[in-house]
Amino acid sequence: NKDVAGSNTRVKVIAVDNNLSRLKMAANNASIYGISKEDIVLVHADAVEVINAYEGGSRKNVQSEIPTNDRCCETYFGFAVGGVELLPDHVDALFLSPPWGGMDYDSNKGKSGFDPVNGITLESKMHNKEGDVMKTNGGELLTMAVKAVLSESKQEGLVVAFLPRNIDGISFTRVAVTSDIKGSIELEQNVVNGKVKTVTAYLGPCVSQSLTGEGKK
Repeated sequence: NKDVAGSNTRVKVIAVDNNLSRLKMAANNASIYGISKEDIVLVHADAVEVINAYEGGSRKNVQSEIPTNDRCCETYFGFAVGGVELLPDHVDALFLSPPWGGMDYDSNKGKSGFDPVNGITLESKMHNKEGDVMKTNGGELLTMAVKAVLSESKQEGLVVAFLPRNIDGISFTRVAVTSDIKGSIELEQNVVNGKVKTVTAYLGPCVSQSLTGEGKK
């Protein structure tokens, strides 16, 4: 649903979720906000699979490992919801909003000690060679995202991560460096009524341009 609000900037949003109910809610919100059907694509798929389908911003020629429905898509509140066949050939940015480990993430991790590697785990619908469900931690997710969307040769691409307010900035920066990030890293505190509620991280070459003013005309 955060993706829906972001689509008002007239960029095309590809919203991916493995929970069909959430995609239906996103479609409902899109209709309420008056989002054009041309500006948002709702994909019912595994996020890890989708991220791994791209490299340097371009889609790789790979077959889906997750069986999709026989029908290409269904319509909810006037918006089409389908599988990986709806994915575009190119993406400019990835917005990550991974689970933080449940309602008690704040009390368990302390005031400023949330570790993205140990605190974030995604269970994929895909399986490894042993037949076990694949699990991806926050560090691995960030590395996949960087590889998927950032293009060093073109100095393009952006990765945005929506994180808890008690994220350990030093730990996150170390993870980002390990993921071979190119460009700069910016952490932005989101404040409501004078209190920090969440943190948004921006990573990539365009962040460097924004900080130095090179991207301004």
